Amino acid sequence: MQNPPLLSDYLTQTQRLLHDSTAVYWSVPELTDYINTARMRVVADTGCNRVLQTLNLTQGQETYAYSALPSGASTFDVLNLTVLWGGLRVPCTYMPYTEFNLKMRAWQNFQNRPTVYTVYGGNTVYVGPIPDQTYVSEWDTVVSPAMLVNLTDQDTIYFPFSDPIPFYAAYLAKYKEQSVEEANRFLQSYAQKTAQAVRSSFTRRITNPYSV
Repeated sequence: MQNPPLLSDYLTQTQRLLHDSTAVYWSVPELTDYINTARMRVVADTGCNRVLQTLNLTQGQETYAYSALPSGASTFDVLNLTVLWGGLRVPCTYMPYTEFNLKMRAWQNFQNRPTVYTVYGGNTVYVGPIPDQTYVSEWDTVVSPAMLVNLTDQDTIYFPFSDPIPFYAAYLAKYKEQSVEEANRFLQSYAQKTAQAVRSSFTRRITNPYSV
């Protein structure tokens, strides 16, 4: 497996795209900010930085903030929620909040093993029914990558998802310069690279080998 890039790799790639290998127009600290912003953008657009987190669902408690998870405020999306019940892992069904409110919240005092969840706003999960005891649960989440600070810091984002990052960083640099046409070209390249990364990582899998 190809090693993930270092901050120095991203800086070199971005400077080459900008034709500024000697850092005349954009300083290293400025480009580092753009690179870290680009890493966040890639994770938000692709969900590539996934972390399985564990949290206890407490008896009588319906709502859980992302900040309660082990990764805390770095968590910004929940993809799946699974309840551990005896020797079983029971995946919960997702519902939009409006449907969840209609179907799961009518009986205020009803408690049982949670089977459904919904995401409310950008940082809160509701479970239903309300837990009747403490349950261990596993959360499949998307988490912000740690900031790269030193030149030797290694990313947690692997190829092909690391590939679009310099293009978005270059877009931010050109946008700040108000070179809108050049900025848009870099943004288009970023979108193409991101789409390629998603296609190359998901389309090769056979979802059900027995249906082929």
